[in-house]
Amino acid sequence: MVLVAVLWAICFPFIVVGLPDAPPLLFAALRALLAGLCLVLVAFFKGGWPTYSFRRFLMLAVIGFSYTGMGLGGMFLGAGKLGPGLATVLANAQPLFAAVLSFFIIREVVTGRLFAGLLIGFVGVVVLATPEMEFGNARFAGVVYVLGGAIGTAIGNVLLKYQAGSDDIYWSMGIQLVIGSVFLGIASVSLGEGIEIDWTWSFTTAIFVLAIPATALMVVLWYALLASAPLNSLNSFTFLTPVFGLVIGILLFDEIFSPLEIIGIGITIVGLVIVVKAPRKAEFGPAAGTEAQVTGRPN
Repeated sequence: MVLVAVLWAICFPFIVVGLPDAPPLLFAALRALLAGLCLVLVAFFKGGWPTYSFRRFLMLAVIGFSYTGMGLGGMFLGAGKLGPGLATVLANAQPLFAAVLSFFIIREVVTGRLFAGLLIGFVGVVVLATPEMEFGNARFAGVVYVLGGAIGTAIGNVLLKYQAGSDDIYWSMGIQLVIGSVFLGIASVSLGEGIEIDWTWSFTTAIFVLAIPATALMVVLWYALLASAPLNSLNSFTFLTPVFGLVIGILLFDEIFSPLEIIGIGITIVGLVIVVKAPRKAEFGPAAGTEAQVTGRPN
């Protein structure tokens, strides 16, 4: 999960690097398509073609629309309109959305301690981003985009948890990424973005990093973890993403920690520790199919 958080943390810098050379939704669609095709090729050479029922394929389509389409679309559209701190705060509302959805959809128990840890972690992210919180009319669209992306990611995560462990990781994640890229491509055309891409070295590097390690590798790790641990426990680790983002900023962009940022990091870690030490109880109703009770700790 720490590796997953690191891979998420490198996304925003590379999105910012690539945005000057491509329209945001087309950029997002290309990222999802390349990552999806990579996983599909791996799956094909591992064991041929899959057999999916209409219901399972429909589930993957919904995941592709929510997790990839809404999630990446909101991220890329919001990246050009908000500061990194504020965008991180809004994106990290996702675990709270997922906690509520997981209770109603997959009947995953959200204990008071678990919710408190999630809430404290989110407060830490808010503190980290306080210097960026200067709302204005020009930023309203960015807020809507990023929040919409966070909601889409939360929906997708709950649906992924619903079927985690019941099918091939590479086929499932590859197919939903390709489907998500189609939704993003349709949205790009609908908004009249155009298809002009300036294939500079910086853009080529950005799209490669975003598609392969930051998407293909990340989603495979994430899906595998969902099969072995509760969603809300895993989601708590996403609060490490802005912390790693600050470290990346220091190493690559010569950023300096302010006292407020140090406080925010401390609060985030406290929230994470509370969640990690919370009792591991996750109950699933009949709708969860083969899943029973998950008591393992996240790896």
